Amino acid sequence: MPKTISAFVAYLIILGLLLMGACSILAHGSTSTPRPNSLGVEEVYTNPNTYLLAVPLEAVALEDGKYVTIRFAPYNTYALYDESILFCDVDSVRKFEGKSGVVVVTYETRAHTMYRGLGCHELISVFEVK
Repeated sequence: MPKTISAFVAYLIILGLLLMGACSILAHGSTSTPRPNSLGVEEVYTNPNTYLLAVPLEAVALEDGKYVTIRFAPYNTYALYDESILFCDVDSVRKFEGKSGVVVVTYETRAHTMYRGLGCHELISVFEVK
């Protein structure tokens, strides 16, 4: 009698595991579907901007003034560390005029065009930190 009970329990455990496996395969859950809204328009759920708190060091115009790369010394980093960002418009340097010291630079994270295999970014704003 005890052998039949233990065999029955083992059978139930195996059957339960098979059912759980079948249910997990048949489940169709998804977390990457767009969330609907009442207006029916597409919404962006990520920040499209990148922010940099730094001191601008130098700007170099590239390819007849179409592109400009600006070298920054990010705030609170080692003196030998710098960061260069390629911007799509040489006129973006004008946004730095009249500003000195530490600035907050806002630019689009997504590169819209390429220059020799590097993505260039659109500069949105430059604010001086006082």
